Amino acid sequence: MSRDPYWNHNTHYHPWLLATAPSSARTALDVGCGDGLLAGKLAAHCREVVGIDADAAALAQASGADGVRFEHADFRDFPGTFDYVTAVATLHHVPLEEGLTALRRLVAPGGTLAVVGLWKMSARRDAAYLPLLPLIWAIDQYPPRQSEPDVPMRDPVDTLDDIRACAATILPGARIRRRLMWRYTLLWRRPA
Repeated sequence: MSRDPYWNHNTHYHPWLLATAPSSARTALDVGCGDGLLAGKLAAHCREVVGIDADAAALAQASGADGVRFEHADFRDFPGTFDYVTAVATLHHVPLEEGLTALRRLVAPGGTLAVVGLWKMSARRDAAYLPLLPLIWAIDQYPPRQSEPDVPMRDPVDTLDDIRACAATILPGARIRRRLMWRYTLLWRRPA
């Protein structure tokens, strides 16, 4: 059972993010780190972890572990490259092509990008997802919600087809999977 101070649709994917972290990764960047929960977990896997967020109020809630540094920054302008880059519920806050291009730039040669994102759903395009709604509702009921960090929310504007097409151009070979709780995962390894 998780020892996290809260659970939500994003923290549900933290185990996946930690499992995809390359064992060779020495540096990690958590884009849109919010309160630093994932950045703190990444510190157990990487020697140096940087958490960045464009929202100063969200970043003010950040606390991490040894080896974690937090910065108020927009990832589209952030310098440097990292062995492992994560972005959870962040990409839909910026134009898709611009965001994917910036994330690609941040990944060091041989490094890995892992995204947990949201897509714009429609009943017609995502009809196969509709039978899962009772399961998602049941998952939402347990465990009971504790206090979560206050972070900016935004509805996604890009469909999963849009995301797949854009990623095929910018991140060739990226694996994108539709997941529960209105999330998709994207995993890409930059060639060395």
